Order: sequence, then structure tokens, then C-alpha cells
Amino acid sequence: MHHDAIMQHLHAFVALCAWVLCTVSLAAQETNAAEALSLRDGDRVVFLGNTFFERALDHGYLETSLTVRWPEKRIIFRNLGWDGDTVYGHSRAGGRRRQVFGDAEEGFQRMMEHLESEKPSVVFVAYGFNESFDGIQGLASFQKGLNRLLDCLENLSRQIVMITPPAVVVHDNPVNLILGRYAEVLLETARSREHLVVDLFGVEALNDPACRENGLHLSAAGYRKAAEIWVQQLKLPSVRIDFNNSRADKVRQAIIKKNTLYFHRWRPRNDAFVFGERRDEQKIAQKEPLQLEPYIEQQEQRIRKFLKP
Repeated sequence: MHHDAIMQHLHAFVALCAWVLCTVSLAAQETNAAEALSLRDGDRVVFLGNTFFERALDHGYLETSLTVRWPEKRIIFRNLGWDGDTVYGHSRAGGRRRQVFGDAEEGFQRMMEHLESEKPSVVFVAYGFNESFDGIQGLASFQKGLNRLLDCLENLSRQIVMITPPAVVVHDNPVNLILGRYAEVLLETARSREHLVVDLFGVEALNDPACRENGLHLSAAGYRKAAEIWVQQLKLPSVRIDFNNSRADKVRQAIIKKNTLYFHRWRPRNDAFVFGERRDEQKIAQKEPLQLEPYIEQQEQRIRKFLKP
């Protein structure tokens, strides 16, 4: 009886160990799966941020690196990057036409209006560089503003990808000491809120002079390298179209053209007459951005055409 009791306990212990190992294994698989970006048919992907995303319009590498991995899926990409912007929406405030930056709340609400109009299912978020000029004392405010933005984005989309700013490439520049702290806030926030993250700040390859135009902003080669980095860090699937062949380049050129048209659709040069304080002066101007829609769709069709085998 004693021997049988021991064996029963032993079998129970082995079964418990097997259950625990299975549970841990499944949890690990779920965690690993959550670390990989996966886009679905019908997704609407928005790039939201500062100069990092606005300058990406000129090169197309970031969007192309995603597009060529799901060529069979109809995925819409929209770039809402705005140079000099912050998590508070400073650059989007209409006050810039009143010779001041204006009310940040106005800019934040305008940001939300643009986002909601695009109905995003996935949002890439690139902030932290401009906010870092507030120094160490600005970290708490940045954290608060970042969480407020993420609260809104989580209600609008199913997946968020956060991106840290690249380091400044200037010899012994103390800016990086502060910028690194802002990058840490982004990384910690991404982990605590269980969002995907791409860490560009700590990537030495982006410090190559060929990857920069002025020590601050990425060059064409820099954006191509950044695309390679987020492919690795987001564990994207194998490329379906070779990134180096002429077919992929046709896709990229069509993406650049589409994004240029869309830029003038949502940020027209005469935006004071379209969206701003002078909109009552030339009401005909308010119809002009909508006239770009057919041309944007034409470029979307060209992209899909080039993606076909």
C-alpha cells in the first residue's frame, strides 16, 4: 500500500510537471507570436509621428518593406507624419499661422480627427526626439502625453508599433544622453502596455555617415537600413518579392507617388483656406483636396499591379 501510494503521488507529480511545462511552452509561444507583426487583408496602416515619418515619404523604403511581404493582401498605408511634431500635437496646431505655436490641444484634436478619418487597424508611432529638447525635467510630461496618445490609439486600432528615435550623429553630442532617456521611456511603455517596438536608438549601423544627411535625419540609405532593421526586430515573414529587383523598385516608386498625392490631399498648401481661419474666404478651395482621391486610387491600383506575380 505504501509503495502504491508513493507511485500515485509520483504519477501525479509527473502529470503536474508536464502540465506546467506545457502551459509555460504555450505562454512562450503566445509571447513570441505577439512579438511578430502580422498584417491582414483589409488592414489600414497609419504612420504617425514627427519628421522621421514625414521624410520617409521621399524614399518609400519603410512602406515597401511591409508591402512586399504581403503582396496578395489589400493593405492601405497612410502617412500622417508631421515635421517637428510631438505627442502633444504641437506642429498640427493652427496657431503657427498666428506667429505662435498655438494651443497644443488644438493640434492634438486635429491629430485625432485625421486618425479617425483613416480608420486605422495598425498604427506605427514615432515620437520622442523633439520632446527631448525639454531635457530630463520633461520626461514626466512626455510619459503623460505618450500614455494619453496611446489611450486614444488603443481605442482606434488593434495593434500599435512604437519606434524609438535614432541617435544624433555628432561627435560627443550630449543630446544623446537625454535622448536615450526618452528612448527608454518609449521602450518601457511599449513593454508595459504590450505593444510592439522597434528600437532604432541603439542601432550602431544607423550612425554610418552614409545613413545621415545632417547628423540628425536619415538619408535614403538610412531609411533603407531602418527598413531592414524593423524587418528584423518585428520578425516579419520572408520577403515575397526580392527587395533588390526592378519589380520591387517599381512598387517603391509607385508608393512614393501615391504618398505624395496623399500628402497634398490631407495637408494642402492652402490649408488656411481649406481647414483654417480663412476657410470662409475661398470656399471653392475646400473641394480641391477631394479631387486628388481618384489619382491616389490610381496609384493604389498600380501598386497592386506591380505586386502581382
